[in-house]
Amino acid sequence: MTTVTVTSFAVDRLDSQRLPVAAAALPFQGPEKLGAEELSAFNSSFATLVLQPCGKVVRANDKFLHSLGYQPEDIADLPFDMLSPPVDGRSTTARREWRAVLAGKLRETERLRQHKDGSRHWIQAFYTLVPGNDGRVTQVVEISWDITERVMRSADDRGQVRAIHASQAVVQFALDGTILEANDIFLETMGYQLEEIAGRHHRLFMAPGEADGTAYEAFWARLAAGQHHVGEYRRIGKDGREVWLQANYSPIFDPTGRPIKVVKYAADITRERTLLTDFQWQVTALHKSHGVITFDMHGVILDANDHFLRAVGYRLEDIVGRHHRLFVEPETATSPAYKAFWHTLSRGVHQSGEFRRIGKDGREVWLQASYNPIMDISGRPIKVIKYATDITQEKLRQADYQSQITAIEKSQGVMTLSLDGLVLGMNANLLATLGYRLDEIVGRHHRTLMESSEVETPGYAAFWRTLRSGKFLSGRYKRIGRDGREIWLQASYNPIFDLNGKLDRIMKFAIDITADVAMAEAFEDAKRQAHHDPATALPNRTRLASFLLTHLATPQAQLAVMYLDLDRFKAINDTHGHPVGDKVLGEVADRLRRSLKPDQIAARIGGDEFVIAAPHLSQTDVANHCQHLLEVIAEPIFHDGHELFVGLSIGVAMAPLDGTSPDELLRAADTALYRAKHDGRGRYCFFSAGVSDRVEDEHRLTDDMRKGIAAGEFFLEYQPRFDALTGSIRSAEALVRWQHPTRGRMAPDLFIPLAERSSLILPLGAWVLQTACRTACDWPGETGVSVNVSPVQFRDGRLVEQVQHALQVTGLAPHRLELELTEGVLLSDTGRAGATMRELKALGVRLAIDDFGTGYASLSYLRLYAFDVIKIDRQFISDLESIAGGRAIVQAILALGKALSLNVTAEGVETERQLAMLVEDGCLEVQGFLMGRPMAVAQLIELF
Repeated sequence: MTTVTVTSFAVDRLDSQRLPVAAAALPFQGPEKLGAEELSAFNSSFATLVLQPCGKVVRANDKFLHSLGYQPEDIADLPFDMLSPPVDGRSTTARREWRAVLAGKLRETERLRQHKDGSRHWIQAFYTLVPGNDGRVTQVVEISWDITERVMRSADDRGQVRAIHASQAVVQFALDGTILEANDIFLETMGYQLEEIAGRHHRLFMAPGEADGTAYEAFWARLAAGQHHVGEYRRIGKDGREVWLQANYSPIFDPTGRPIKVVKYAADITRERTLLTDFQWQVTALHKSHGVITFDMHGVILDANDHFLRAVGYRLEDIVGRHHRLFVEPETATSPAYKAFWHTLSRGVHQSGEFRRIGKDGREVWLQASYNPIMDISGRPIKVIKYATDITQEKLRQADYQSQITAIEKSQGVMTLSLDGLVLGMNANLLATLGYRLDEIVGRHHRTLMESSEVETPGYAAFWRTLRSGKFLSGRYKRIGRDGREIWLQASYNPIFDLNGKLDRIMKFAIDITADVAMAEAFEDAKRQAHHDPATALPNRTRLASFLLTHLATPQAQLAVMYLDLDRFKAINDTHGHPVGDKVLGEVADRLRRSLKPDQIAARIGGDEFVIAAPHLSQTDVANHCQHLLEVIAEPIFHDGHELFVGLSIGVAMAPLDGTSPDELLRAADTALYRAKHDGRGRYCFFSAGVSDRVEDEHRLTDDMRKGIAAGEFFLEYQPRFDALTGSIRSAEALVRWQHPTRGRMAPDLFIPLAERSSLILPLGAWVLQTACRTACDWPGETGVSVNVSPVQFRDGRLVEQVQHALQVTGLAPHRLELELTEGVLLSDTGRAGATMRELKALGVRLAIDDFGTGYASLSYLRLYAFDVIKIDRQFISDLESIAGGRAIVQAILALGKALSLNVTAEGVETERQLAMLVEDGCLEVQGFLMGRPMAVAQLIELF
């Protein structure tokens, strides 16, 4: 028989049971040709089966028979596929494989074999063809061994590989580093598409220079030699960003144990690496710059770095194992606060601050320190790390510095400024020098002390840039005191830093050197007095005139003049006093300054009146500027925890359209201002010829009214108020009338608002009150008289005195006098209004709320103020017959009056139907043209 050598054993490196490779060169001569030792080794190592070309079994060795549980006679002449499970052994695939074996194309395979007891086993089989003398195959020798365990383990490995591919970045390389394949996770991590990297080298992912050295070549040489690599690697993504990977480079082997490729499994740890690096740098930096000491949770010292040891003067062996109380004084170590300190740390709570400690030599050591509890995985505190900075020298310097500050404050002016320029504090010396009270200057900007013309200059901006950069400034500075005078200071501006070196504030030390420049002071003081308003530091009328003359030098010069008048300022000044009024004026002045451009001027020309002059503006620009002024002045002014509100009315004149001289422009702007106030305040108005005519007419009428009061041109008519059931007169309302000498009888709507705006309502109202009281004295019984009170009268402050005087001089019983008030009386200051009403009630007079239901808060007024009478507005009475729900409103007011025990009067009753409805709804008092129009007193007496 021809000698046949069995070759091509495939060996899987993943199999933990390496197969004997001696069989790779084992000559097959048939068992009868082998020596005893060779045959014994062969039969004990491998299952051998000899088959005919037709597939029938010729013979098998004991290893084969034992592995499947057969006897020789059981398998003699059986087809080889009968030894496999029915489905596997008799399949088309099995027959095709047999043909491939006979053709020499299939040398090795894995297949299932079925034990005699029915169990199945995986085998690794190798086939050798034994040819006859004619070269034709005479026998097929199958050498096999059981690989069931390896197959099952391999199936588990494949499942793990699939799981890795689904969760990790995977890339395959040839042994020279050429990229073969990559999964989606790897591609997404590095920012590439597969076609962009396939066929390119691994150095694509390396930083420049890292792939050129011998270390990189050695890395791939080791992989090519079959060595495994694991670690953290820095790689570069497509966009140039740094990517950190936790990676496993695994060589893959062929059946002969030769490396054929490298598979890399990786996880993206860029974020974790960045955080770790930051943390490590922080810890390293802390250890280099701070004292660090570690304690257990009971305060026992575990370790300390050199910085800390130097600060307290100990060696490490002196303190390890000792308690933290080593660094504190005995009385501190036994105090409840010290015990609470460590108890807080034991609960995992951080502690930080400035701490006074005692060094080895007994000296005082100040530490800026943080005590940081360190937790285990379960969140339980296991130790405390303390980071500390020795601030002893800073404390000493601070104490010395404080003593210097104290000395300086006694002899110099000191001011503290925020980095934004706001005044934070000022000592008594500087307050006296500048003329301010502390509450007047704190919170205001440093520019308050500057000339308005200097505030917006490049030099002033550079001044603050220098200070905010932490640089010291000193020199001779001109500042403006509260009274507007110029003050010369020899001053230094000193940036102050906190312990961390961060700029915190500015301290100014100043000496008043005004007296040292006496001649300059005299000149500047004269200039200041001549050109500035002392209360607001704004230019005054004189300086304004100079400005206007300069800018009106040519006939076609363009200049806008805005005449400003504050609304509600008088009420604030009267209510809160002149100091508060001055503060309001100062704040308004500041806001005006901030609204100006460098070529514009704002001047106070008296009282609550200001003028702004601005060259080269269009009418649209001026309108925008006026709207801005209305908005900024309307913002609240804070005083003593309260908000104060003032408004603004503006009249505008434009040169050359409305005048070419200062007098013409100021007069035109004043006329436009008058019109703006007449139209409702809180607005601006441009001068025009029509405005001028209307204002002139009102001026003339005002003058006529003043003369008319003196000449007795005003008289009273009375409109009775009736008992709705009996028709008897209960009282009468006094109504003022004016018989103008040339215009005839004037409607009240024409002259009453004018009287209020001009304050002529005060003498007129006093005359009406006294005349009505004197007339009512002649009326029968308890017939009362009602008098309307203007909001201007009510806020004047003399109303109570005038009512008391009228009652005394006329002898009218107080309960017969009724004062009718509208909501306008109550809007400005509820506290003061309430006090005035209580004084009136104390006199015994009755109070009525007029036009009830038409305002914003009539119900709240009934709660706040002690009214006696509600007068239903005539509009509601008019709606009784015409508007759905009108009657329900009147019924509600009547019910409200009844519930509050208030009398209710319906005014404006003009039809029998209205009267009937009111009587039906329980209204007891009515007034209107149906029963009686306003009439002379003689006519009224005839009706009694």
